[in-house]
Amino acid sequence: MPTRRVTLTFPKTLVTEPVIWRVSKEFGLVPNIRKARVTVEAGEVVLELTGTADALDRGMAYLRTLGIQVTT
Repeated sequence: MPTRRVTLTFPKTLVTEPVIWRVSKEFGLVPNIRKARVTVEAGEVVLELTGTADALDRGMAYLRTLGIQVTT
């Protein structure tokens, strides 16, 4: 299965939400957190996500709809 490395930049409103768990559960993706920096103001996480190409595309689109900046 393909693996994609992404950087997620979270706005303040989503820092305390279990977004990575949700995208993992809903789209069947396996996350591997490579680096994270989270404060009460913002968060940045570098992830490797593994799953089908379709699930990866749908998961990235979902994260963007939440207001998370996704950089591949």
